[in-house]
Amino acid sequence: MLETRNVFIDTQYFVQTGLYFDNPALKSFRELCEAGELFHITTSVVMREVENHINLSVKEALNAMQTFKRKARILSSLNDGYIKSLFAEILEEDVYMKANDVFLKFIEGCQTKCINATCVDTETILNLYFDRKPPFGDGKKKSEFPDAFSLFSLKSYLNKKDEKIYVVSEDPDMKAFCDGDSQLKSISSLAKVLDLYNEHTNTITAEVKRYFATNVESVKEEIKDYLENCDVYNSSRKDDFEVWGIEVINVGDIDPSILSISPKEIQITFDVMVHFEVHVEPLDTYFGEDGRPNTFPSGGGYVASVTNTYLVEVNLSYEFINGSLNVNQVDFHIADVLNGIGVII
Repeated sequence: MLETRNVFIDTQYFVQTGLYFDNPALKSFRELCEAGELFHITTSVVMREVENHINLSVKEALNAMQTFKRKARILSSLNDGYIKSLFAEILEEDVYMKANDVFLKFIEGCQTKCINATCVDTETILNLYFDRKPPFGDGKKKSEFPDAFSLFSLKSYLNKKDEKIYVVSEDPDMKAFCDGDSQLKSISSLAKVLDLYNEHTNTITAEVKRYFATNVESVKEEIKDYLENCDVYNSSRKDDFEVWGIEVINVGDIDPSILSISPKEIQITFDVMVHFEVHVEPLDTYFGEDGRPNTFPSGGGYVASVTNTYLVEVNLSYEFINGSLNVNQVDFHIADVLNGIGVII
């Protein structure tokens, strides 16, 4: 049951999405906010935290590009326009500004209400910290101070309106604080909020859930085939082995969330735990006459078991005739394996 249309998104959620503000869930959320169906409420603390994470990510990316340019300098002399563009001068200030503009456009598009922390009673927060009560937990984590200021900023806003709000976060201490407050409704993901909204406003949602329940084994088989057609590679810091081949042993439970519903297409997402096996081949290294390292299989290969959790995005094309859902096509996408499946041994 949808308990409120107010939504607060914790910094942690934005970071988990890779600060990609046009992912399916955030895009659907923004459209609903633009239509006045949902209301995004944030705090000055979250604004500062997200901007800080964006700047740190940009700095890391720029450093990686500089490292690439140094190591790949030989390529810069090639007469190829595309390759030469990789070595073009980058104005760092412009990159920082444009990266932050993407976030600010999301905030503006959601018609976000930002609550300032100046109204928060600092003494109350300090008492929670020294008493080791949520959102600080047993460890009295100082890192939880921003969360505390955000939560009390929300409370000061809600108390004036006598309303509730969904707090999107997987942080256990933040959840514990919300569980003790009737106005703050903890929820693990934005997708779950969108699913509640669609369940509340559109009867097709129940039919989609029924479709997945009925066809769960075929859905799992699609995910299995999708992953087994991906490349696998060694993503460990050590480069003394290579991995190849993948066999999916088990696809876990599926709990779909409906992100958006249009007249012909439904966007769905879910997290799924997948257990698979890969072949691992240890490598030895020798140096040739030119002084360059060469690797070769050293023998003693083995099969390694790996368990990963993936976010699966589904586009379902359909017709709804006489109260019945007719599915025409189902397309699966797993962004995390777009460039292959990294394996850490």
